[in-house]
Amino acid sequence: MSNTIRPHIGRPTGSTARTTQARAVRTREAIVSVAAQHFDTDGYGASSINAILATGAFTKGAIYFHFPSKEAIAGSLIADWNRTVNESISEAAATGPSTTAGEKLTMIFTSLAHQIAENTNLRAGMKLTLEPTIDNGAAFAHWVDAISDIIETALTEGELTDTPTTHRLAWNLCAGTIGAANASATLREDIDLATRIEDAVTAQLRNVEKRQNCEPGTVQ
Repeated sequence: MSNTIRPHIGRPTGSTARTTQARAVRTREAIVSVAAQHFDTDGYGASSINAILATGAFTKGAIYFHFPSKEAIAGSLIADWNRTVNESISEAAATGPSTTAGEKLTMIFTSLAHQIAENTNLRAGMKLTLEPTIDNGAAFAHWVDAISDIIETALTEGELTDTPTTHRLAWNLCAGTIGAANASATLREDIDLATRIEDAVTAQLRNVEKRQNCEPGTVQ
């Protein structure tokens, strides 16, 4: 019986295959990271593939191997953002019924605020949810709807009072977070982004509490 090992034709074997795969993953991550920097700083429309190439240490062929278009890179960033939103909401939900809606919302947006401030990819992905020139899968609406579910549950259980301000809360919290991120990048103040977002969220929640006791038809 022959002990000859037949060669593998046309494909790498063993550690070579793993090395090739790891290199591909690193390249893909580098492309996304560089693109995110441009999208975050310059905006999606002003960020070209050539600009991304000039910043990154990879070829145009490498970009198009992993992504068929600039919009596909944006789609990857948006998907990461959606996943982060879902994870933050799941973590808040896992605290149980003893946690109030206000506490859950504070927990969610505090978590998102710190991740947005520290992670350019997530910050870019968040901003891209409102980019009108791409198919972003209604990502902003998904975010608002997910937060609205928490608020609707609190309304049903009588924890929050049914007022127009309460129904606008989810949109105001999400839009305020994106607004804080955009304004912070423009003004370049010493106050960090996470603090700005936390301030905006606190103000919105306090406004709802105040309106609950002031608007006609509310229970005192």
